[in-house]
Amino acid sequence: MIHLSFQYPMWSVFLCPVIGFVFAYFLYRKENRFNETSKIYRKLMFAFRFFSITLISLLLTSPFLKITEREIEKPIVIFAQDNSESIRKSSIDTKKYLVRVQNMLKLLGEKYDIRQLSFGEKIRPNSDYQFNEKETDISEVFRYVQNTFYNRNVGAVILASDGIYNKGSDPVYSTTELPFPVYCIGVGDTAVKKDLILSNVRYNKIAFLNNKFPVQSEIFAKKLKGKSSELKVYEKGKLIYNEKFIIDNNEFYKKINFEIEAQKSGIAVYQIILSTIEGEFVKTNNAKEIFVEILDSKRKILILANAPHPDIAAFREAADMNFNFETEFYTLSNFSKNVSDYNLIVLYQIPTLTNRINNLLSDIYTQKIPVLYVLGTQSSLSEFNKLKTGISVYAKNSAFDEVQATVNKNFTLFEINPEYSAFLKEAPPLISPFADYKVDAETQTLFFRKINSIETATPLITLNSGLSNQGVKSGVITGEGIWKWRLIDYKLHDNHLLFNELINKIIQYLTLVESKERFRVSVDKIISENQNVMFSAEIYNKSYEQITVEDVNLSITDSSGKDRTFMFEKTAKSYTLNVGNFLPGEYHWNAQTQIDGGKAVKKGIFRISPLQKETENMTADFKTLLQLAKKSGGKFVGQTKIDSIKQYISLNENIVPLAHYTKNDRSLLNYKWLFLIILIFLSGEWFLRKYFGAY
Repeated sequence: MIHLSFQYPMWSVFLCPVIGFVFAYFLYRKENRFNETSKIYRKLMFAFRFFSITLISLLLTSPFLKITEREIEKPIVIFAQDNSESIRKSSIDTKKYLVRVQNMLKLLGEKYDIRQLSFGEKIRPNSDYQFNEKETDISEVFRYVQNTFYNRNVGAVILASDGIYNKGSDPVYSTTELPFPVYCIGVGDTAVKKDLILSNVRYNKIAFLNNKFPVQSEIFAKKLKGKSSELKVYEKGKLIYNEKFIIDNNEFYKKINFEIEAQKSGIAVYQIILSTIEGEFVKTNNAKEIFVEILDSKRKILILANAPHPDIAAFREAADMNFNFETEFYTLSNFSKNVSDYNLIVLYQIPTLTNRINNLLSDIYTQKIPVLYVLGTQSSLSEFNKLKTGISVYAKNSAFDEVQATVNKNFTLFEINPEYSAFLKEAPPLISPFADYKVDAETQTLFFRKINSIETATPLITLNSGLSNQGVKSGVITGEGIWKWRLIDYKLHDNHLLFNELINKIIQYLTLVESKERFRVSVDKIISENQNVMFSAEIYNKSYEQITVEDVNLSITDSSGKDRTFMFEKTAKSYTLNVGNFLPGEYHWNAQTQIDGGKAVKKGIFRISPLQKETENMTADFKTLLQLAKKSGGKFVGQTKIDSIKQYISLNENIVPLAHYTKNDRSLLNYKWLFLIILIFLSGEWFLRKYFGAY
């Protein structure tokens, strides 16, 4: 629909032809040079002048077209294919299966907008199905669809899977009130086969020298009643534990608990093996390797506060998940120990409005112990500003803000998990002083404050390197209520991993005893095979300032002696390098650079641990898919009835095209053909006047 409008009153529009007529009339009324010219040509010249002046006048009124466009959006049908190893290792012919899938999607494409994606460890918006993913997260499919296709006409999701998930939350409970039906295709074999499975192995990933650490193995056996097996544990080929057991039913389950003594610092590798039984369907799930980092000592953390608070419990629970840390909590009135016994002190809303703790603070500074400050409604900001924390907080009054957090992309003190950005959008606000914040040069902001959806450059969490304070590090969280972040982490992910990781990284940075070496390289020592290997490096000049002048080269050698070489990427003050995925095994690395004209070298080892989740259970679980389909209003079909999906979707009256109307205003001044018409009129008049002897 097109409607012509004007910015000036309508009477001015009607005035345009009048102006054109008057202009042409007075020009040709007493024009005697064309008396002998044919009357038709005189009227034609008059018309040319009339229309050109009228159009020019009309354009001066700034006319524009109001155009309403109607666009039909076809329903989007999303096909999500389970791309995990368990599909490839099942008894189905994947090539024939994929041909049937593509034929079905081709028929649906005549009426619907088809989008394809694969899922496993992560979502990939493509149709390259290799069936090689090491984990399966079904719940992430629905989060991805709802975020990526928000406010779009999603008609249905077709989910093709064996129903086995080993990552993320239960997809049935994570799909409440989906705005679209889910049509599930059961792929795989539901027949129970003879199998002995070493399932979960629970253990401490960090242990301490000369201490024993517990290991728990979960064993499943299917259709092997009356058989016997033996669990054996090896370290470097030496048997260190064994236990025999008898399988007393066809749905057998057993836990075997034992302890291992940590005898040498470094990375210890243990093989846990179940002896095989004749007739097993899969034998690769009878064994696992576990990797344990053996440390010399724990880091002790003291938490001091005026009174208990949920934040303190959240801190302790996060820190205690790391076996490298040991936390103790005291109120100020009950604390009588020596602060020198601790590697980090958390002062929760201390100093307070009623207790300055000058003597305790003096002891902390004398002993050069790192401190993490948490500010809140009980904090004395005037006393806090006297401390060397790298940040000053100047309160405008006694008011407080509810503030959320955003990630500082320029933070370099440690690697920031990219998942924090999405997590912080959902995280509840902290209660923080309404104040002006000043940050020192040696202090880096980890998270900025966001107030009422407005992102600011003021800090919420800061960390100080301690260069201006005799090398003593400090950190500041400028708000209370962080315990709510732990709860929302569980609500979103069914675990506390992101919150625990955040607290542990802050603690690790503050408790890390800085090396005085001018060339440093760091990498995780134990890495899962589906994760990228990430290196970071730092170079310092004689004034102990970080520089990035020289190149840093890295070589990685595998167990066969094959080398791979890389070069670090430079950032503002440090170096980073993502070398990608590696196969399970042990790797030696060697990093080299130049410092003051001399060669600097760092060496180390990292281990890639195999991921075997997809071989633990090879029996398809269609029950989950049936529940998903029923709950969302869709249908479930087996892999032999893929063609019926098209009929089910076609019969769904709610999957229909949507009409979208968009209104646009377009000025006539933008249409060049109008100026061409005016030019034709004026050129035509000029040609006739010239031809008949005028100018």
